[in-house]
Amino acid sequence: MSPSPQALRLATAEAYADYFGSVSPKTAEDILPLVTKDIHFIDPFNDVHGQDKLMKVIHRMFEDVDNPSFTILDLAWSGDLCFMRWDFDCHQRWLGDWTVRGMTELQFSNEGLVSAHYDYWDASRHFYRKLPIVGSMIGFVAKKAAVQ
Repeated sequence: MSPSPQALRLATAEAYADYFGSVSPKTAEDILPLVTKDIHFIDPFNDVHGQDKLMKVIHRMFEDVDNPSFTILDLAWSGDLCFMRWDFDCHQRWLGDWTVRGMTELQFSNEGLVSAHYDYWDASRHFYRKLPIVGSMIGFVAKKAAVQ
């Protein structure tokens, strides 16, 4: 008897979380058996389709930051969707030590592979606001928009 679609999604989601919890330049390619050939990946900086583009995003992370690490906090389900809550830590040349809490929405193919990975995190607060000039402008607008 073959596993149920939900059992396939659950196993993939757990393996996916394990992957991000220990990803390194040496293990970057280990994600490929877990995702569809045409995976859709979105984060605040990227909107790409396909395994080759996903690999470029992952390799770029290792080029742009030092010591990137994800701590997977939770996996939660809503129907066929899995939500993965995480903390990301790294050292970035311009920002110094950097921590972001975010959430990933995972969608799955009929075969139980990840077909979409959508990251949600506050890029304004955790990235753009820390940049010179741009950060000052965003801080000014945010202060004007905030309830006093």
